[in-house]
Amino acid sequence: MMVDGSALEAARVLAGVTVADLWLRYFTLGGTNTRTDLKQLLRGDSAFGAGQYDVLAHALNERFVELDLDHPVPYAND
Repeated sequence: MMVDGSALEAARVLAGVTVADLWLRYFTLGGTNTRTDLKQLLRGDSAFGAGQYDVLAHALNERFVELDLDHPVPYAND
């Protein structure tokens, strides 16, 4: 299952993180795609598998928790 991440761009902007910071958060959690892959995903030019999408969603949700905004980014199977 491949998941398109173009909707994650709005979440990234709302979370106030740069692409570089988001990639670092994603990589720290075990993400295996490159920063270039992440940029393509956020533009809607590519997709991540469900597992890697969930790592990215988790990285964004952790940022939202830091901002006291709960977990607004759904996971692949939500």
